Amino acid sequence: MLLLRTIGIRDLALGLGTVAADRSGDTSELRRWTSTTLASDSLDVVASAVSMRGIGTVNSVAATAIALVAVSGDIHALRTIHRSSPDRLAP
Repeated sequence: MLLLRTIGIRDLALGLGTVAADRSGDTSELRRWTSTTLASDSLDVVASAVSMRGIGTVNSVAATAIALVAVSGDIHALRTIHRSSPDRLAP
């Protein structure tokens, strides 16, 4: 249960940082926070996959799948940021 709380607190901090960066309008800061979240979620995929022996196959696969969904969302967000970036729109 402590691990779940720790992950929740980490995700809350990353989410709040990302929202603050988005509200600031600083695209590079938003990209930095989103990239950090992607790195964290990617490490969750690896940790979940390699923990099969300790937590069981079903739990490992479920945790890996949930983390992969988060990674997919992070990648989508980064692509969206890149497409809407003001420096990308300049001639």
